[in-house]
Amino acid sequence: MRVSGFLALLLLGPGLVIPAMAEQPSARPAAAKAVTAKSTSLSDASATAISVFRRANGLGPVKSDPQLAAAARTQAQAMAAAGVMSHDVGGGFSSRIRQAGIRAGVASENVAMGQASLGEVMESWKASPGHRANLLSRSATRIGLARVDGAGGRPFWALILASPEPLPGRPPQGEHQWGDPPPWIGLFGGKP
Repeated sequence: MRVSGFLALLLLGPGLVIPAMAEQPSARPAAAKAVTAKSTSLSDASATAISVFRRANGLGPVKSDPQLAAAARTQAQAMAAAGVMSHDVGGGFSSRIRQAGIRAGVASENVAMGQASLGEVMESWKASPGHRANLLSRSATRIGLARVDGAGGRPFWALILASPEPLPGRPPQGEHQWGDPPPWIGLFGGKP
């Protein structure tokens, strides 16, 4: 099978989390409302597609998360504006996650460029060992996916997967909080 487009993968932390989808907002208010409706339906469709894939591999489902979708949309917009597929064009992943206020013990990101549909980008990610691992992360319970069309209509995709949000005032169970050094940092004389 021929896979079109380009893919990139980023995995941070001991597990993976799954994202929801969104599309590029328009400068016109009416169009922006239509895009929000499309974004919600794309997010729900991506969560469904990823959940079906996960169930076929013995894992639980994921749900669409609006906060993850917004962060994915920001990254897809940055890639489309620059015309480059990159995890860093919108800033480093961990700093983008913190800046978006996302709380998760584990989070990961898949990006892609050129696939025309959700089905195509999903097949591309399934065929790539690193992206597949992100989709099948045991930690993932929520996702955010976005597609933004760049110059010439070239699609840019960003998917953020994450573990459950911890209870208020508590770190994620069994994992360290984003921005905090892991517990083993500094044990052997190094500085956190």
